[in-house]
Amino acid sequence: MIKVRSNSDQQDSIYYEPKTTPSILASIPDCLRMILMDSVEKSKVSRKSILVSSNSLANRFILDRWDIRPSQRRRYRNLFSKIRKRCRKIFQYHLARGRIEWTDKSDSYLLGVFKFDEVRGNLILGFVPISKDQEWTMKPK
Repeated sequence: MIKVRSNSDQQDSIYYEPKTTPSILASIPDCLRMILMDSVEKSKVSRKSILVSSNSLANRFILDRWDIRPSQRRRYRNLFSKIRKRCRKIFQYHLARGRIEWTDKSDSYLLGVFKFDEVRGNLILGFVPISKDQEWTMKPK
């Protein structure tokens, strides 16, 4: 925890900002997988693309990990900044690969990745579930 002093007109308060260690940053892809697995399970009926923004991934990770809401972004400025930068790097990596795949227990997931939009540094990617029959149509990476 990092000690941060906040000066306001009425009062002086001290709060502690969580520290981002390399092991904590390494767990961000697990949060992305959970978001994608939930979305894939919900959209099994209709085969649509899943849109996820780097900022929403960062917000979800911070909320799950430290129970800090996005509305508290000003107070935890450094935390949100570091996590958002890391999420953008993870998204750029998956965009360059063009796919994301993993095996969970008995299920295997394969998703194509495309850039949907980028607004002021917030990278929005589309993830498309791909069946084993259509895997050959993806470009190799």
